[in-house]
Amino acid sequence: MWNARMEVEGGVDFVRLERGLGLQARKVDNGRYHVTGGASDHWVDILPDAAPHCDCGDYLWRERICKHILAALLREGNEEVVRAVGGLVASLRTQTSHVPAAA
Repeated sequence: MWNARMEVEGGVDFVRLERGLGLQARKVDNGRYHVTGGASDHWVDILPDAAPHCDCGDYLWRERICKHILAALLREGNEEVVRAVGGLVASLRTQTSHVPAAA
């Protein structure tokens, strides 16, 4: 179900993904994660037959897949999110290849 939601939102948001890479997601139960490393700790639920859920404002108010959910999905080894990391790295390489070298 969350895969369909990602598609509706245009895929994995690289800004949220980049921020999610710096977080730690600790599995506390089946599909339940405690995510730390940001300004506040958050709780994420990722269940196979339900939309993911996070208690952060980005998810609750904007109804977007947040960096905390992405961190938990990375911890799960979710293929779509792992592939998106490759896309993020490629986009960063492209950006830096256009930056003039320091003299």
